[in-house]
Parts: sequence; C-alpha cells; structure tokens
Amino acid sequence: MSNRNLSVVSGKGRPERAPVAAAKVLGNHLKRLREQAGLYQSDVVKAGVVTSTPVLSKYENARTPFQKEQLVKLVTFYAPHDPDALAEVLHLAEQAEAPEWWGEYRDVLPGHIDRLFSQEAAAREIRQFESVYVPGLLQTPDYAQALMKPAQPHSAKGLSKTDEDALRRRMFVRHHRQLLLSLPSAPDFYAVLDEAVLARAQADKHVMRGQLRHLYAVAENSRRIGIRVLPFNAPHHLRPGHASLTLLGMPPGSGDDLVYIESSNVGGSYLTERAEVEDHRQRLSKLWGAAAGKDETLAIIEKYINTQ
Repeated sequence: MSNRNLSVVSGKGRPERAPVAAAKVLGNHLKRLREQAGLYQSDVVKAGVVTSTPVLSKYENARTPFQKEQLVKLVTFYAPHDPDALAEVLHLAEQAEAPEWWGEYRDVLPGHIDRLFSQEAAAREIRQFESVYVPGLLQTPDYAQALMKPAQPHSAKGLSKTDEDALRRRMFVRHHRQLLLSLPSAPDFYAVLDEAVLARAQADKHVMRGQLRHLYAVAENSRRIGIRVLPFNAPHHLRPGHASLTLLGMPPGSGDDLVYIESSNVGGSYLTERAEVEDHRQRLSKLWGAAAGKDETLAIIEKYINTQ
C-alpha cells in the first residue's frame, strides 16, 4: 500500500487543505522550526516569546486558535533570516481559519462527524471494514437516499417539506464528500465488505442492483480504490465487534494516524493511542488477507447482481 505524501489540493470553493489538517500541519511545522533552531520549549519561554510551555505545547499540537502576532514572534525567533518560513506559516494559518465546507450543514450531521471529514480530506490512505452498509464514499445516490429516508413517512402523502429539505441537504453532503476520491490528491482507499453487505436488501432490487454494479465497476477498474469481499465462510473471529471500522493514515507532518469506529449502539468514536491504532491496523490487514482476491470478489459481487 502507498506511502505517498499529501499533495496540495486546489479546487473551486475548496481550501488547499482541510482546516483541521492545516492546523495540525502548522503545529508540527512550528515544532520542527523550534527543533531545527536547537531550542527547547523552556528556551522559548525564557526568551519571553511565549508566556508558558503549556501555551507553546498547545500551539504545537494545534489545540488552540493561532494568533497571527504570536506566530510572527515564534517564527521570527526560530528563523530570523528566513522570510519564506514566515510566509509558509502565515499561509497555513490562513487555511486553518477557513470555514469547513460542511459547516452550514451541521443541522443534518451528527456532532462527531467533523473530525472524520477533516481527517479524510487530509489522509494519504483510508482502510475500512464494513459489515452492514456499503461505505459512504462508495454509495450510489439512490442507495444513499434509501438509507437516509425515514422508515415510515410522517403521512400517507410521503415526507414532509422539512424532511425533504433535510434529506436534500444530507444528500448534498454525501455527494460532496465523495468528490474526495476523484481529486488528484485523493487518498488510496481500501475497503473490505462483509458478504452480508451485498446480501442484505437495504433498498428495492433496482437500487441494490445499481449499487452492486457500481461496486463491481470500481473494484474492477479503479487503480486507487481496492474493494474486497469477506465471504460468509471466512473465520468468524476475524470480524470486528463493530459495524464499521476505519483507519485513516496521515502523511508525514499532518498528525498521527487514527481509527474511527462506528457501532449501532454507540455511534461514532475515535482512537488515537498508538498501540490501539496499531492493533486495528493489524486487524484490517488480516481482514484484507482473509478476504477474497480481486477476481473472486468480482465473481461474488456479480452473483448478487444476478440475483436482484
């Protein structure tokens, strides 16, 4: 799997890096500039550039808003003869202050999702296991809409106007999020789907057939998206105890890798401890190894297409 570095992304109405990612890059860059200058955090405090080591630590870990005046002081102290260093820091600070594209859609999104969206946009690699649904990044519009619609309409006439507006907004978010995989700097994406995902009818036959055909086309033709099916007869102990498990591998200088877990009874949660992340990395690698190969995966998907 790729060790490709993050490329700068440019696009209409879209910052070069997601703000959360830019903040982490900036924090790491500040730490690197300090270390290159041969300084400890205590040295910076003694020089009066910053008030305390906890404050500097928050800057370097992107845990506090960046103040331009403070950034200028730090960079001027670390690299007084390098104007490019200051320009880069101020550029990253500008990106970190940019509004997230999904900010105006928070009324239709769970509160924990901000971090996932930001990390996806900055990741160099995304590895995922799904046991219930097709991954959101691979869902067709009809399949996604079938999942988002209430099980029972509020009236015999169908959805209320409020529900229709909410559905439309959620569909826009899903579509915009999926654009990530078509960008020149898109992360490599590897998904292992439990065979139950293909067998379970989450929508009518026409919609399911369209979704399965989309999976087949992506699995067959994409060079940066890998899809494998974990057959029913795979060892049961390999399956995680969570509905969805995602590892986001970050490029150097953009923060640590993390794991996002989604369970039907818990919602979304994040793991960042190195040991926990490594444990889930190994689990995902074993799942990928136990899954059907590319040709067999295509055959399994085709089988379900033909039964719809």
